[in-house]
Amino acid sequence: IFPRHLTIPDLQHVDQRIAGRYIDMLKLAEAASEYVVFYNGPKCGASAPDHAHFQAGSKNFLPLEKEWNTIDKELLTKIKGAKFWLLDDQPRATLVIEATDKEASDTLFQLVYYGLSDLSNEDEPMMNILAWKEGVKWITCIFPRKKHRPSCYTADGEDNLLISPASVDLGGVFICPQEKDFDKITADDIQQILEEVCISTEDLDKFKEATLL
Repeated sequence: IFPRHLTIPDLQHVDQRIAGRYIDMLKLAEAASEYVVFYNGPKCGASAPDHAHFQAGSKNFLPLEKEWNTIDKELLTKIKGAKFWLLDDQPRATLVIEATDKEASDTLFQLVYYGLSDLSNEDEPMMNILAWKEGVKWITCIFPRKKHRPSCYTADGEDNLLISPASVDLGGVFICPQEKDFDKITADDIQQILEEVCISTEDLDKFKEATLL
């Protein structure tokens, strides 16, 4: 998919979880500065949900990487060394942590993680994450989820689209494993898929009210 695409697995066979690993993700983004590092939750597109891993893809490929700072956004909160934004890009819901300090970024990530936990019945809140180093800053884009796969994934006949979005799709590059889907997918289909899998406006408002006040 990317010009260069890496998988970075844990040496231990442990479940895919971001809890306790977010700082590792930022360190990888710094060490592999030519890449965007991404995390897919166990029910959000992870190819091996039983084995912890990150992935990384070449920079300057995902539209969101280049566009996030030009999209209208709301400053939700800030602390020393980091700011927390909500992009105005519905039906995709994108939370962005912009930080010059890893520990400050982690503080805001914990805010997101535990705030979304209150809206979830899963072992960890459903989310996809992109992170990269941009000059002296780490940029983290978090996509809260409400559903693993859209209804078109299991639909019959012409309604079937074998698309199960994860970090790369939410970053702006929709992946069609089947040529038939590539030929027929429309902007309306993508809109419907994002509305199904991304956190609802109502739950996003609940998160903001409960977490940020």
